Amino acid sequence: MEGNKKRRKPAAEVLAARVDEAKQAALLQHTKQEIKDLQLSLFDIAPWSDNMRVMPNDYARSALFTVRNKRTPRAALQNHPIYHVNKDVNITYTGVELRAQDDELVWQQVLEYSKRSPLGEPITFTFYRLCQDLGWSINKAYYTKAEECLSRLQASAMAFSSARIGRLESLSLIHRFRVLDRGKKTSLCQVEIDEEIVVLFAGDHYSKFVWEKYRKLSPTARRMFDYFASHKEPYPLKLETFRLMCGSESTRAKKWREQVGAACDELCENDMVASAWVHNDLVHCKR
Repeated sequence: MEGNKKRRKPAAEVLAARVDEAKQAALLQHTKQEIKDLQLSLFDIAPWSDNMRVMPNDYARSALFTVRNKRTPRAALQNHPIYHVNKDVNITYTGVELRAQDDELVWQQVLEYSKRSPLGEPITFTFYRLCQDLGWSINKAYYTKAEECLSRLQASAMAFSSARIGRLESLSLIHRFRVLDRGKKTSLCQVEIDEEIVVLFAGDHYSKFVWEKYRKLSPTARRMFDYFASHKEPYPLKLETFRLMCGSESTRAKKWREQVGAACDELCENDMVASAWVHNDLVHCKR
């Protein structure tokens, strides 16, 4: 009898997990339908000022946007596990590697353009406006760079699960992107954000930051601020944990410590935090 109980237990656990997943899926579908029926926007769910930009906390604490050297070719990833500081959050990613130096900023700016439109509705903007809002030069090279970022964001696919949200089977950073009237003066970017993205923001689980300061940060300082901003009182972060969260390939502990120390100084100098420092292989911060 004892042996039978032991054999049944895993089956019971599997069944319980399936029931829980079904509840989560039904709740998500119901929430999405309500949002659609009420024509709600991301701003209705998660408001922020026009001089601010936002990031879901679940992305802020992950290695979704890396700080790898821009001269290093981007990796093509297939069902790749994305490192997350919180062990109960699991993300697998398919697509071209995303970088903090450009993809992260472009995505945040697209959210800004989309925030007052009903979720799932296409929005339009020019490459000129996008580059201007990013602080990039206005020329063909940067227009191409912006289009490449938008294409990567659109081609991304993630499976996401957490204790808070449940499971999202297929989530992209941009649901659809295309260029209208390419080659003409009337050329426009048309973008739709993924409707399910609202689930990550709901319940005030997102961070806000001053755009003018944030977009000028180095990639490492920006990723550090992503983490700090996602906590009211940031926990000290191990240097190695932060390295993994940044997707950094740095192999020399001393060099990484120096790089992190410089990022701390950068945040302080730009008045992003009251203080930030490295001590005993931990990154500390006071907001």
